[in-house]
Amino acid sequence: MDTRIHYCGEEGDSVKPRAHALGLTTCRTSPKSEAPEDRFVLQPPSTAQHLAYIHLQDQIVSGALPGGSRLKPEALAQTLGISRMPVREAIRQLNAEGYVTIRPNRGAIVTSRTPEEILELFEMRAVLEALAARIAADAGVAPEAIDDLELFLARLRRLRHDHVAWVERHDEFHDLLCALSGRQRLCMEIRRLRLAVRPYLRLYLRTHAEPEIAGHEHERILDAIRSRNGKRAETVMRAHVMANAHGIAECIPTSRADLGSEPARTAPRKKAAAAAAKPRKKSAA
Repeated sequence: MDTRIHYCGEEGDSVKPRAHALGLTTCRTSPKSEAPEDRFVLQPPSTAQHLAYIHLQDQIVSGALPGGSRLKPEALAQTLGISRMPVREAIRQLNAEGYVTIRPNRGAIVTSRTPEEILELFEMRAVLEALAARIAADAGVAPEAIDDLELFLARLRRLRHDHVAWVERHDEFHDLLCALSGRQRLCMEIRRLRLAVRPYLRLYLRTHAEPEIAGHEHERILDAIRSRNGKRAETVMRAHVMANAHGIAECIPTSRADLGSEPARTAPRKKAAAAAAKPRKKSAA
């Protein structure tokens, strides 16, 4: 199977695998001297509806628009400099994908996820992404493609202390990995499931050491694909996706304030003063 991905660059240049998974093209954006993963970008279709869709999806995925936030087409259209119709169409698309909930006669709000829903999303993604890994391994992948992904992992490791950047690059790595399967629709669905839980992954990473652990798991996945061991690639990928699923799901009830939801009510002044007057216990060293 040809795993090299064509791009708009100079003839004869070496390339790195890129995600046809999203139905997008790749283009050179900076000189050859930069790291391979910095030389290409995904190019989405340019329409007003797509602009509104990407803007809203980014706001939801980043946590800037937390669950329960009301979406106002008029204000969004003014912000983006487009008409209201493309914004409404984008909201309908996000509703179909589960990011937004449209309430009759009340407008649209960002969907609030429960721990059970988050866990289900992880379970679905684990099955599909494990399938993609098995397909890639069984079909065989060019050694150069695996080498390029290993270089990408090296760059990812250097971002382990920058969780925001790490999450972005981590998702990109998984896009590239899924693209090796050659299954475009499968990769699109996997990406949708991954983006749906990204706000909660960001929160989870504030207190957990996922990046370093994930790095070792990524290497095992690549080793299985390189050795054309489909069964092992499937098993390792499934375990990788589910490794922290329960922990991320469990952080949701206490994360609403962090995600921008309404903060918890403060205690009445008298009770707060009484609590402050009590001697504090010494914390463990």
